[in-house]
Amino acid sequence: MRRGDVVFVQGKGIISQIIRYFDKGKFSHCAVVASHDMVIEADYNTRVALRRFQVDKYNIIEVIDLGLTWEQRSSVYKSAMGHIGKRYDYVQLLWYMIRKVFRVKGHNRLNNPKHMICSELVFLVLDEIGVLDDLGIRDRFFRGIDLTPNELYDLVSYVAKSKPLKIPTR
Repeated sequence: MRRGDVVFVQGKGIISQIIRYFDKGKFSHCAVVASHDMVIEADYNTRVALRRFQVDKYNIIEVIDLGLTWEQRSSVYKSAMGHIGKRYDYVQLLWYMIRKVFRVKGHNRLNNPKHMICSELVFLVLDEIGVLDDLGIRDRFFRGIDLTPNELYDLVSYVAKSKPLKIPTR
């Protein structure tokens, strides 16, 4: 894992199972890699923070290298650090459940711009530094902040320069 990579994980807890049930995918969380053992993440029980990456908390871990330059990797880190302290957006999760259960289409009307979830953090950071434009994504995903972790995984793994790195868990 290197600064600027994006890590996708499947947690072991009940919240992870609920997220995967509604999202219909293998991942329940994502984060921006700050260093080989640190990530910047929006986690459901806290604010956006820089935390130690604990491999033993997950069933599946995949790291995506977007082929960024060192300068872009530094910009990803700085942008992500700028979101430290933002609250978690529980209401946005409610929208995802409503969207999946009732098959509602359209923009997330419950997204609070002052709060964020993990996939929103990752998308915003990549958007803020212009990486999405470089990868040819931005125009097609205007509302990328509405992506779930698995939708974001599908998007970034498709445009990544290399295949996702699978990290063994215990």
